[in-house]
Amino acid sequence: MDSSVYPNKDVIAASKTTVNIFCNNETEHAKDKKYGNEEWCEHNYGQKCDEHVANHNALSSKFFSGSIPNPTTILCTPDGTEIARKKGAPSNKELIDMIKAAATKVGPGLGRDEYLFAKDKMKAAEEQIAAGKTPDAIKTLQTVTKTFAKNPAAKPALDAAQKKLDDLNQAGMDRIAAAKEAAAAGNVEEARKELKDVYNSCKGLECSKAAEKEMAALPKAK
Repeated sequence: MDSSVYPNKDVIAASKTTVNIFCNNETEHAKDKKYGNEEWCEHNYGQKCDEHVANHNALSSKFFSGSIPNPTTILCTPDGTEIARKKGAPSNKELIDMIKAAATKVGPGLGRDEYLFAKDKMKAAEEQIAAGKTPDAIKTLQTVTKTFAKNPAAKPALDAAQKKLDDLNQAGMDRIAAAKEAAAAGNVEEARKELKDVYNSCKGLECSKAAEKEMAALPKAK
């Protein structure tokens, strides 16, 4: 199964919407087989024995129940609810059919490429916010919300992006409130400058429209 099923191109394509974890606490095989310049587990290309043993120890009690002979393929939801189990080595078609059947129960998954896209955009937005590049951060976050707006599997990414947009909007609203206080105290030009900056730097957010409205309400500059 390790050498024929997992590397199969159709299995790889089907499994891109799942999180695949290899769990095995057996270490009687060769632990450090040479693959070019790398040394990996003899039975699990790309992973060391310490890793698949750690996976087994960490996840077997959380996600899997009952006696589990090796090999066994188990599909479950993120909270550990088991969907399907196949003892022995399934064929390529059997594993693909298991994944498709599971998808009908939990809904569409977020593919690896989509996940990495969202992850990279969120990281970029965080860096832009830290650097004070609010307009760039807003555009980056809105790319996430627009790209995944109709993808229910992307809800965590959508929620994270929207939360950051909401935080930026609230920060803009707080600046507007401070500007209004400054205007009330007679510092009209200071308020105008602050409102203009909120308007320009937060375009696409409600606070930008609010800043524009408050600017229009200020006394005309002499």
